[in-house]
Amino acid sequence: MVEEFLPAYHHSIFYQLFQHASDTNSKLILLDLVLNLGERREIPLLEELECVSELTVSSRAYEVKLKLLEKLDISRNGDDDKLPMNLCFLYEEFDISPARIDDDPDIDFDLSLEFLASE
Repeated sequence: MVEEFLPAYHHSIFYQLFQHASDTNSKLILLDLVLNLGERREIPLLEELECVSELTVSSRAYEVKLKLLEKLDISRNGDDDKLPMNLCFLYEEFDISPARIDDDPDIDFDLSLEFLASE
C-alpha cells in the first residue's frame, strides 16, 4: 500500500543500490546490471538517472534505457493505442464502441466574416 505513494523510480530493485553507490565506476557497473537483469520498472529509474550531474552516468543511463526498451520490446506509442481491458469489458457490457477519430488534415477552423460580423 505504501508503494503507491512513492515515485515510480523507487519501484526499481536497483534504486537503493544507486543510493549507496559512492563512485562513478560502481554506478556504471550497476547500469550494466540493469541492462542485463532489468525489467519494465527500471525505466523510470533510468529516466531519473539521465538527469544526474555526472555526464558519464547520465549518458550511459540513456543508452541503457534505449537498449532495455528495445530488449523488452516496449515502444512509447504502442501502449497508447491499446485500450485497458476493463474498458473493453464495459464497452461490451453496454453494447457501445469507442469514438472514431477522424485524422482528416483538411479540417478548416477558420471563422467566416459573417460570423464575426454578427457579434
